[in-house]
Amino acid sequence: MLCVSCLEQTESLYVTYSNRHIQLTQCKRCHKPVDKYVERDNVILFIDLLLLKPGAYRHLVFNSLESNLDKYIDMDSEINGTMMNNLSCWWNKFDLLNRLWILLITFEIYLKCATEESRYSQLWKSAAKSNIPLDLIHLRSAQFQYIYFTLYSLLDILLFHNLIQYAVIVFYNWGHDIKYAKQVVSYTILLSYGAKIFPVLMLIWPYDTIISMDIIKGVANLYIIESLKIVTNLSYGKIIRIFLTVTLIRIVIVRLIMILFLTGGNLPLTINYIMSTLWMRQIMFL
Repeated sequence: MLCVSCLEQTESLYVTYSNRHIQLTQCKRCHKPVDKYVERDNVILFIDLLLLKPGAYRHLVFNSLESNLDKYIDMDSEINGTMMNNLSCWWNKFDLLNRLWILLITFEIYLKCATEESRYSQLWKSAAKSNIPLDLIHLRSAQFQYIYFTLYSLLDILLFHNLIQYAVIVFYNWGHDIKYAKQVVSYTILLSYGAKIFPVLMLIWPYDTIISMDIIKGVANLYIIESLKIVTNLSYGKIIRIFLTVTLIRIVIVRLIMILFLTGGNLPLTINYIMSTLWMRQIMFL
């Protein structure tokens, strides 16, 4: 457990008396309530998350997550069962994170499919130069397109998530004194990634160009940077360096794999396309 104001370690968030009255624990360092969000409504918590309030993020990724995972503290002793039992135990323990991952990936697949469809329509209307991946995708069946965007989104999110987790925990040696450090970073990315769901509203009330959706994706990336800064307390320079490096690696690897898949392993054609489209706009918004 941590103080959401100064990140001081604490043994408890509150004390419960016999009359069920709850008194919040006071931090020994900053003399503020360790976690004021224990008594806050979920609506207030959600609004503070949108406003990037540090206390709201720290309440969820440190204190709330630790309290939830500690309920399954004896689960490690049951890991020696069958594969199905182990899988069931793992799912129950990380039920919250798993559900958020499914929700996020579902929205990401839908947004990716809708964005590329809109981009292809604009290229076709403007008689622009042929776009190799979009041409190859839209020549296939609808089932193939859905499979393609599902694989693309899964590979993109998992690679981005694991690279950031590795950079923060291993490269910068963060979290050695934090309980459930990997899960904390994972939950932080999930919460900030939720801002990428906002473009769904633009599919309901569309704007003039696809640029508007790219701008919102850029804002979502700023959410990721700020939330990682709030939770890890690393400098902005380190966080931005991690984000840009991981984003560049993700773009190159994911597009290389997916274009190889589309072109049937035609490596020269794949490399030619990637080198011709690695502009700053893709790096910042995709």
